Amino acid sequence: MNSAEGTRPLEGKVAIVTGASRGIGAAIARRFAAEGAAVALVARTVAPGGPLAGSLEEVAAAIRASGGTCCTIQANLADPADRSGIVAGCVAALGSADILVNNAAWSRFVPIWEVSPRHVELAMQMNLYAPLDLSQAVLPHMEARGAGWILNISSATADIPSPAPWDMNDRKVQFNVHGHPTLYGTSKAALDRMTAGWAIELAGRNIAVNALAPVGAVASEGALSVGGWDERDHIEPVEAMAEAAFQLCHRPAEELSGRIARSLPLLAELGVRYRGIDGRAMAPG
Repeated sequence: MNSAEGTRPLEGKVAIVTGASRGIGAAIARRFAAEGAAVALVARTVAPGGPLAGSLEEVAAAIRASGGTCCTIQANLADPADRSGIVAGCVAALGSADILVNNAAWSRFVPIWEVSPRHVELAMQMNLYAPLDLSQAVLPHMEARGAGWILNISSATADIPSPAPWDMNDRKVQFNVHGHPTLYGTSKAALDRMTAGWAIELAGRNIAVNALAPVGAVASEGALSVGGWDERDHIEPVEAMAEAAFQLCHRPAEELSGRIARSLPLLAELGVRYRGIDGRAMAPG
């Protein structure tokens, strides 16, 4: 089932994707549009020329050039008042809301003893409270449509590090010692638990709720700006995340809900090879 073969599983569906100006969010938005969805693109950066490459206008132009339908919604996901109008804006522009992808995130990789209350507030607002607020706002629309899909983009930093004794040559140990992912991982661990709770509390209501994280780092504009990359890092193609997101946002809730999934293992389990963000099969290798 894919746009290249003439069948588009998201035809007639409306998706909201936050953090859609670049990276994983932009790839998911473009993949969903290729599969027939009308997409509400949400982020702070509307026009090109910001500190990082990527903007809502550029993603929207790419979708429309391929024959897709979309709208842009400027919002600061860290501001409860600002994000309160996102779902209503989507419904006003595109008519409904069937899919919500909570991709926007905030991170600071500093030693946990240097984390400020402002850092904690931003991490929780972006990585936990925003997905909660948007899920609550979109739920009535999904129920009215008889089905829905909520996908929270998480992170492998949510995994609890191993206890002592530590092998200081192990890359995972080195990352936790020197990469300082504790605040970000804490917020994402809370998101994972909330995801599982939403899923089981909605059991039997035809609404799938899942979390998805890459196996390795995705070399997006935002991630690359953090620095600290070297040739030993596992770099995952953004197309793998877009494919896994697509799989989690069209299959029935009774089959796939309550998953705290990793992209590549999920695709292997489903027997699916990832495609390009245009929905077309990619050349092997």
